[in-house]
Order: sequence, then structure tokens, then C-alpha cells
Amino acid sequence: MATTPAEWLPILAKRLDARQKRIEKNRSYANGNAPMPEMGANTRESWKAFQKKARTNYGGLTCESLGGRMVPNGVRVGTSTTSDAVLAARRVWRDNRLDVVFGDAIANMLTTSVGYLVTGVRDGRPIITSELPEQVITAPDPTQPWRARAALKAWRDPDDGKDYALVWLPGVRQLFSRKSTNSNGTPQPQVDGDWEEDRPAELHAGGVPVYVLENKGGVAEFEPHIDVIDRANLGKLQRLVVTAMQAFKQRAIKGGLPEKDDDGNDIDWAKVFDPAPGALWDLPEGIDVWESAETDIRPLLEGEKTDARDFAAVTLTPLSVFIPSGENQSAEGAQNANKGEIQKAKNRIARATAPMEGSLLEALRVLGVDDGETIELLWEPPEHISFGEKTLAAKQAKEAGMSARWIKQNIMGMSPDEIDQDESNATSDALLAATLIGAAGGNGNA
Repeated sequence: MATTPAEWLPILAKRLDARQKRIEKNRSYANGNAPMPEMGANTRESWKAFQKKARTNYGGLTCESLGGRMVPNGVRVGTSTTSDAVLAARRVWRDNRLDVVFGDAIANMLTTSVGYLVTGVRDGRPIITSELPEQVITAPDPTQPWRARAALKAWRDPDDGKDYALVWLPGVRQLFSRKSTNSNGTPQPQVDGDWEEDRPAELHAGGVPVYVLENKGGVAEFEPHIDVIDRANLGKLQRLVVTAMQAFKQRAIKGGLPEKDDDGNDIDWAKVFDPAPGALWDLPEGIDVWESAETDIRPLLEGEKTDARDFAAVTLTPLSVFIPSGENQSAEGAQNANKGEIQKAKNRIARATAPMEGSLLEALRVLGVDDGETIELLWEPPEHISFGEKTLAAKQAKEAGMSARWIKQNIMGMSPDEIDQDESNATSDALLAATLIGAAGGNGNA
């Protein structure tokens, strides 16, 4: 097995190159640029713009809907709310805007099958970043796949015309570089090849600071059902074609057309049959016009809804995400669909939590405040409960003896900072109320 950054670089580079096409395909199905429905080669250019209108972003909607139920909102270290580690973790959260960084990593996990977090150091402070799977790959630890035994990040700097590759191993890292273009001046097409040491290997404390968020089954949320998306897009294209053709009905003339008018002049029938709006056709007696019949597109519309229902069913996504109209699903069906997505969100949260907590633990190690306490990432409830339902549940929890802080965190979905601010506001309100009562009492005794 490889033991140095130079030995690991070609291994990881080849793996990164090998998965680029799959990542690119998944991206296209999640950002509205799915492959266009099939067509004849002779009509490719003329139909391209028309075909783009036949794509519905089912993959992106699925990931957005599920990602909306996966919202991290804070961190807890041990049981203390005021320890140095707790305060440092919250500062790391704020300074790195981890609600955005973690959200980006989750989005990559759902749309491409894998997301990455890297904990680096800048000016002595920890920096946690979400990295694109197009640029990062790891050799995972077989026992804990979210941990890496080696990792590679490769990127291109257009300003200095160079590519860079950073390789991490436990306790050591090294930077490599190369020209962004090959010998004939074209951009380097792949990661593997032509790397040289940019600087000597350097030591660093800890393990490999790259953490992997891998989706269930190692696939994107919609990846097993791409055929359904293709079928839906093809059905929409067929419907658009039929609809467009209705505006250009086929017509034919029954009977022979004379070549000259009554004065013996040639007749320009192309001008007579001008298809412009408002144009009137002046036809000789005995000439009849045949017109193609209209095609009923309602079955095609129903087919599109059927495809959407099929896709919603296999991805456990509420149908309302694809068909907002309320009559398409019963209240019971909508509730069951929501339950399916909620359970799926809980599963994905469980998969994403460990690597995210790992990146935070590495940040505390950089700051020298890792006191051995357990780091726990906190999440908003994935159920999307209304405020009225939350207050009712909070009342019942209070009657059951739960603490106010537990209720605020686990029912109201408040972050630790929001809880601290709320408790500070409550203390200020109590002091103000006591002051007003004292003043009123003093005025009454005068």
C-alpha cells in the first residue's frame, strides 16, 4: 500500500478521473440540464431550443425538498453551556458560517452521492469548507468510511495558469503543481499525470482533516430513478410537439387548380395561400380544402401527471413538490408521503452527522480546547411543525416535567445561541417587571 503523498497522488487522481462522468451526469439531472429527450440526428440543431422546454427538474426538486428537512442549527459540547470548548465551538460556527457550509455539503451529498468537508488552518484559526466532489476524493477507512486514510484535492488556478494537488496523510501533507495546459496549449483534460513537487512534505498534527458525507447506497437521491425522469421528459416533449403542430395544421387542395386567371395571367398560388394571420384565400369554384383533424392532448397531460406520481412514489417525495395542485392527492396520501420523506430525512441526517461532528472536533483541536467531551451536532426537527403545534407540544412537555432549555431546543428547534439570547431577554424582562412593580408600590405608599 502507498505510504507517501507522492505515492498516493496517482492512485487518487485516477479514481477522481474515473468518476467525473458520473458526477457530471448527476449534476445535470439536479440543476435542470438533464440530457435532452431523444431525437433524429438530422433535426438536432433545429429542435435543440424546443427540446430544452421539455425538461422538468425532477431531480433538483427532490433534493431541494429533502434538503429542506436537513437543517443543522448548532453544536453542543458535553453537558456544559459555558465551557471553553462550548464557546469556542459556537465561535467556529459563526466565523465559518457553518449553517451555509454544512448546507452546501448536504446538497452535494444528495445531488451527487458524496460531499466533503475539509478543516484547514489560516492565521492560526480553523477554517471549515465544503468541497466539490469534482475536486476532492479520499481513500476511506474501511471501518469508518467517513474517515480518510488519504485524501486529494485538485484545482486549477486560472490566474497563474497552474493546477495544484494537495495530498493529505495522517500527520503529513504535500502540495504538487503542474501547468494547466499540455504541450499543444490545450487545457489538461484530467487530473492524473505530469505532477511535480511544489514544496516538500510538511508535518501537521492529527489525522486526515477531510470528512466524507456519503449518501445511502453510494448514489444520488434520484440516481436509481433516472429512467423515470427521462420518460417524463420524453412525454412532455411529445405533448409539446403535438401542441405546436396544432398551430400548423396540414391542409390540402381537393381538385385541380388552374394555372391562369380569366385574363390569361399566370396565378401565383404561393402568394394566394399566404398563411399569415388574417389572410383570406380566394379560391375558384369547385375547389375544396382538406384540413387535418385536431389531436386531443388531454391523455398526454394525464400521462405527465402519472409519471410525476411514479417518481414521487419511488423517491418518497410528496407529490405536491411536483404537482402543486391540491386535487392530485388526498389528505391521507399527502400525510403518508410526508412521513416517508421525514423518515428518509432522519436517515440522511444520521449519515451526515458523524463527518460533520468530525470536522468540528478537528477545529477544536486546532484551537487547543478539545477537552475530551462529546461533540453533538444539533438539527432542526425535520417534521416542519407549525408554530401552533410546537407551542402545544411545549406546553405538554412542560407539564411532563421537561426543562425549559430542553423544550426550546428539541421542540421549538432553537439553536444554542438563540436559547442563550432568549434566556437573556427573559432575565431582562423579569428585572424590568420587578422594577416597575417596585416603583408602583412606592408610589402607592406615598
